[in-house]
Amino acid sequence: MFRQIPAYKYLMAAGDYLMLLFAFLLAVLLRYSHLSLPEIFALPDFFSQVAFVAAYCTIWIAVLHHFNLYKINVFLTLVEQFVAIFKSVGYGLIGLIIAAFLFKGNALVDSRLVTGYFGGFALVNLTLFRLAVFRPLYMFLAQKHILRRKVLIVGAGKSGKMMAANLIHDDTHGLEVVGFADDTLPVGSRVFEHAYILGTSNDIPTLVKQYSIDEVLIVIDNISYQRLIEIIDIARTTEAALKVSSALYDIIPSKLFIERYFGIPVISMMKNYNHAAFLLYKRVFDVVVSFLGLLLLALPFAVIALLIKLSSKGPAFFKQVRIGKDGKPFIFYKFRTMYVDSDDSIHREFTKKLIAESKNGNEELSKTHSDESDELQQVKKIVNDPRITPIGRFLRKTSLDELPQLFNVLKGDMSLVGPRPCLPYEWEEYEAWHKRRLSVTPGCTGLWQVSGRSAVGFNDMVILDLYYIENMSPLMDLKIIFKTFPVMLLAKGGY
Repeated sequence: MFRQIPAYKYLMAAGDYLMLLFAFLLAVLLRYSHLSLPEIFALPDFFSQVAFVAAYCTIWIAVLHHFNLYKINVFLTLVEQFVAIFKSVGYGLIGLIIAAFLFKGNALVDSRLVTGYFGGFALVNLTLFRLAVFRPLYMFLAQKHILRRKVLIVGAGKSGKMMAANLIHDDTHGLEVVGFADDTLPVGSRVFEHAYILGTSNDIPTLVKQYSIDEVLIVIDNISYQRLIEIIDIARTTEAALKVSSALYDIIPSKLFIERYFGIPVISMMKNYNHAAFLLYKRVFDVVVSFLGLLLLALPFAVIALLIKLSSKGPAFFKQVRIGKDGKPFIFYKFRTMYVDSDDSIHREFTKKLIAESKNGNEELSKTHSDESDELQQVKKIVNDPRITPIGRFLRKTSLDELPQLFNVLKGDMSLVGPRPCLPYEWEEYEAWHKRRLSVTPGCTGLWQVSGRSAVGFNDMVILDLYYIENMSPLMDLKIIFKTFPVMLLAKGGY
């Protein structure tokens, strides 16, 4: 796992942490400049408050990450990086003030002067460290070929050649193109300057070991979803970092998760989905949040249930068999939004047709991505469905009908964040690569929900889920959860 993240990013994060901690110490020294060092150290709870700030600075690093300050296309810039530093310092200070309010007894942190000085020194320290030290040092070491990461490009088409040209002619990124893996050209063929075909996509694991590859970069033109996923599966068996640049991944929210090489979107596949420590954390987080959520939402649950009962005959809750992790069925809970005994044949046929169209349009979609194809692919819930009750329409629009799924989370059938569970007849229509989306525990919300919900194409929905599976982390889960609330409140993409 750790080899997938370049060592320089760990060094950068460590430097940022030290700069933030040093900024706090400078702020205290300036605030109490009339005191000697022994007197400052003797201030009430001085060391415990320094420990509090030291712990908070780890959260501040996550704020820096949120503003993309560890992406190569940001930390190699001047203006864009400074703007991101400025924003991260502002949000970091707000978080510190909130943390100090929640944990009383931090006299140093509560001091307005200390907080103000801390913000100023943090801005100066981070700016100097990143723009005056780390950035020029990184570029110098990269140009001198001291800092090098060996890259294997998969795909020798137009896009692959363009990527190779950029990496070879601009050595400030510290990436060395070792060669290509391609399924169409013979081994030994010269592709670009000193870069040759070293093998096929099936040879990726062997090539990674043979040439000590640090990063596998998949850049293939005109490829189907199925084949792209197959190649990703081959590459992810290696220890090398895995990155993908493909039009099929255009649906991924660029501001949140995409790095750029010379303006070209590049998506990292971190391969975190089976990491035991993360899965344990995720389960504990699910249990705690779902339990507290059910307690806090007891009154809203009762009100919604009463409104459902008053608006139509039948139970307030709706139970249904859904498909969960690895294709296993479970009982799924929602608030009832339809009239009792409604015929689901319309939705069943609609869904089957939708998935069938996504299969038939695979190759064409991968080549053209035309508006017409996207229209065909849209995952649209049936608008003005007569089966839906008046209160049910509101509940669906705001996703409030999903709240009872907290029971599923508490039971372990679902997680707070993850791919949505599907219906049995949908599962039967899935291709092999579609089924990969349920190789993990399904969730109440996910990338699909915060990326347009009902306006997202079916294949795009699967891509979003697969991206989440490969890259899921505590930080990503928190981002998705926080982005879910405005989607619910503004009813974006719902019907």
